[in-house]
Amino acid sequence: MEKVLSSHVGVKINEWYKMIRQFSVPDAEILKAEVEQEIERMEEDQDLLIYYQLMCFRHQLMLDYIKPSEKRSPSVSDLVDKIENSNHQLSGMLQYYNAFFRGMHEFSKKEYVQAIQYYKIAERQLALVVDDIEQAEFHFKVAEAYYIMKQTHVSMHHIIKALDIYKEHEQYKVRQIQSLIVIAGNYDDFMRYEKSLQHLKTAYSIAVGANDQRLVAKTLLNIGNTYDRQSKYTEAIKHYKEVLDVISSEKSDIKPITLFSLYWSLYKSNQTDEADLLVEDGLIYSSKVNDSLSVLLFKALKAIYMDTDEQALKEVFDIFEEKKLHVYVEAFAQSVGLFYEKKGDFEKAAEYYRKALKAQNDIQKGECLYDY
Repeated sequence: MEKVLSSHVGVKINEWYKMIRQFSVPDAEILKAEVEQEIERMEEDQDLLIYYQLMCFRHQLMLDYIKPSEKRSPSVSDLVDKIENSNHQLSGMLQYYNAFFRGMHEFSKKEYVQAIQYYKIAERQLALVVDDIEQAEFHFKVAEAYYIMKQTHVSMHHIIKALDIYKEHEQYKVRQIQSLIVIAGNYDDFMRYEKSLQHLKTAYSIAVGANDQRLVAKTLLNIGNTYDRQSKYTEAIKHYKEVLDVISSEKSDIKPITLFSLYWSLYKSNQTDEADLLVEDGLIYSSKVNDSLSVLLFKALKAIYMDTDEQALKEVFDIFEEKKLHVYVEAFAQSVGLFYEKKGDFEKAAEYYRKALKAQNDIQKGECLYDY
């Protein structure tokens, strides 16, 4: 049987990757199957085989993003092990893809500091990336991670670069919407809420036009967050409930954080009886779907509002600090401070306000996460 040229397979893998980046699952599955058939007849090329394994890794990340609740074989972890055990020295673009995709995997596990470390490794090879969409993908993922870590200026620098590229390509509507959501989140951190809502409403219109219910829900969630940040809890609660209506018929990765956001807004608006009835269910659901971050968030809510359990809260704070999630330390410390202030325990309130201030300082010192 005639051997297939590795260069021919390489071109097809590039096409496969293009469909992955567009979240075009049917086309990506077809091309993946074609590549796998041709790999069997391909001339020996270790670099190409590693490229194929990396693309299988990226394909699984796409599927896990779109349908996170489904179990797949091989899993992303299995593919990581396979690449690590290949004993093949990675260089150039293979080193870039390996680090970049590993960063995406760590981000999906909510290991944000580790994700940034991998993105830094990928960035050393970024000069080799000539495809503008691939450059946009890099800037988008880096911006997303720095937004979570509240490195707002760095995030905004990268996300504007990404969006400028995506806007030139009509088929990347999903990424345009996601980029607008990141920009809006950064404007929230700048306390420019009117700018945030402007970008979120644009994202919502695009998502509705594309009939993408997942992104409709995500946009509504972020609109709710913007209102919550302004203490406009009635509007926030309304939008969180709209999110739950949109995702009610499907298992969604944003359901745990939506439930948490809804219940916390209920507490902050003094609707404690309703929230108390729901928090335990939110904790159980988050545990069931293995959302470790949401589990911590619900434990914090319970410790503050239901149990007044300072030891449990301290344990949650310790984990947040270990993961450098200072933004959650700041937010919860402020809530606990306000809780004690309302009870007239000003000494305890001051203790937690000091903790919130320290978390703010830790966020501002976050430049240790990246190198220039």
